[in-house]
Amino acid sequence: MRAEDVGAVVVAVVVPVLTAAVGAFAVTWQDRQASRSQTGRRQRAFEDATRQVDFAVLWWEARQRLPGSPEELGSASRVAQRWLDQAGALVVSAGPGTVDPPRRLSPARLLLLYRFRHTSAKFIRAGFFAMLVLMGVTSVGVLSVALSTGTGADLGWSLTWLLLFALITLSLRFWAVSADATRQP
Repeated sequence: MRAEDVGAVVVAVVVPVLTAAVGAFAVTWQDRQASRSQTGRRQRAFEDATRQVDFAVLWWEARQRLPGSPEELGSASRVAQRWLDQAGALVVSAGPGTVDPPRRLSPARLLLLYRFRHTSAKFIRAGFFAMLVLMGVTSVGVLSVALSTGTGADLGWSLTWLLLFALITLSLRFWAVSADATRQP
C-alpha cells in the first residue's frame, strides 16, 4: 500500500467522524446561544422595568411635593400605578424566571431521531438521512478505490464527492432543525 493510499483511507475514515464531531459541536453551540439569548432578553426586561419603576417613584415623589388639589394627586397616583403595572407586565412577558437546564447531547438528537412537528422539516430530515446513506456508501467507495489499484484521479474525485456529501449532510441537518423550530405549530 502506497502512502497516497494510506492517506486516502485515513481521509475516508476521518471525514464521517469529523462530520459527526462538527454536528455535535454545532448542536451544543446552538443550545448555548439559545440559552444566552433567553437570559439576555430577561435581563434587558428587568433593566428596563427597573428604570421604569425608578422613574415612577421619582416622578411620584416630585408630584407629591408640588401643590395641588386632591383630584390632581389622585390622577397622578393612577398614572404612577399604570407605569408600575407596565413595568410588571414587561418582566412577566420576558418569560420564566429560571432557565431550563441544558438539553443533553445524545445520538438520537444528533441524528434527528426524534419527533418533528412540521411536514417540511420531516422532508428535509428524510433528505438528511438519504445524504447520510450516500456519505456512507461514498466512504466505502473511497476505501475501495484506495485499496485497489485505481488511479489518483479516481481517488481525488471520490474524496471530493465525500467532502461535498458531508457538507450537504450537515447543511440539511441544520436546515431541518431550523425548519422545525421556527414555524409555529
